[in-house]
Amino acid sequence: MPDFNIKDIAKLRQRIRNIERITLAGVVLTVAAFYYDQHSAVKMILCIILITLYVSKKIMGKRLRQKEYLAKVVEEQTVELRVQRDQVLMESEKLSAALAALAEAQDELVRSERFATVGLLTKGLVDRILNPLNYINNFAGLSVELIQDLEKNLRSEAAPTRETYDETLEVVGMISGNLAKIGEHGANTVRIVKAMEELLKDRKGKMAATDINNLCKVNIDVVAKLFAKEIEEKQIRITFKGLTLALMIDLNIEQMSKALLHILKNSMYALLKKAGKETTFTPTLSVGLEKREGMIVITIHDNGTGLEDNIKDKIFEPFFTTKPTAEAAGIGLYITREAILNHKGSIAVRSEKNQFCELTITIPIHQNTDNTDNTDNTEDNERLE
Repeated sequence: MPDFNIKDIAKLRQRIRNIERITLAGVVLTVAAFYYDQHSAVKMILCIILITLYVSKKIMGKRLRQKEYLAKVVEEQTVELRVQRDQVLMESEKLSAALAALAEAQDELVRSERFATVGLLTKGLVDRILNPLNYINNFAGLSVELIQDLEKNLRSEAAPTRETYDETLEVVGMISGNLAKIGEHGANTVRIVKAMEELLKDRKGKMAATDINNLCKVNIDVVAKLFAKEIEEKQIRITFKGLTLALMIDLNIEQMSKALLHILKNSMYALLKKAGKETTFTPTLSVGLEKREGMIVITIHDNGTGLEDNIKDKIFEPFFTTKPTAEAAGIGLYITREAILNHKGSIAVRSEKNQFCELTITIPIHQNTDNTDNTDNTEDNERLE
């Protein structure tokens, strides 16, 4: 492509003007040579010079037009590029403003979520603590009134009659019952406070390569020992379907053991509750492992009481429970979900009321060992009784 430097264009224009002047002088000389009938050689030379100048002018004129055209194109493109640059700068400023607004909105969202979480925890804690405290206060007040009645009965007669004696024994029995209730609800309050302490613990512990088969087996064995009497009485069937080959994955053993135990204990509770109502019922609890595309999937299934549709979304909330206050604080599944989220996993629930409940835990496999291959999703059935 010819050069289109502005200085070159100016030089070409100057050369063309010089050639025009020289050509004009040559024409004058040629006319004079013909007028004065000069030698033919002089005429010939002058004609050749004029032709050469004419050709040079044409060539330079063509080069000048090319350079002027290219200069015009470059100028138009430069203007277009400047417009595009200005547009890019404007869009960049808009994007910067949008990013700043997004960051501000994100910060606000984080604060809102934090306040919502704190509010949810506080509400659950207040609700859970107020009930036993109300019982404690009520039973304490009743006990004070009963003691006053007892003192009045004892002072009213020097020698209590049989009727007064019986009334006194009845009042003492009621006071003993009230004190037992106070102790029970006091223990419930302590359990809830300890549950709150458990919620505030830092669960970002160290990971360690762990055989997932063994981890599940150990926790199933723990539950089998804890409920050994109930399992034997109700003939509860527990099965484990593990991976054929050992699979080492990075886990926080303490967190995952707590998570599995919470779920297994809930399943046992649902089975025993249903077994207490139905005589023709075969309680079954099954735990299965499967490897899927770099993930380990743990499925815990029981055919117990199941869950109602309106509480499925609430079971992972702190201090929510379907059990009586004396039996649970309502943080087990919340801690379970937090532990699984700390492992960058997920937990899902599927259930039908009075039919079954199934929890599925999915966790990424962070570390593969030499004894792991694509065939280890073959299942090995093992019955634990």
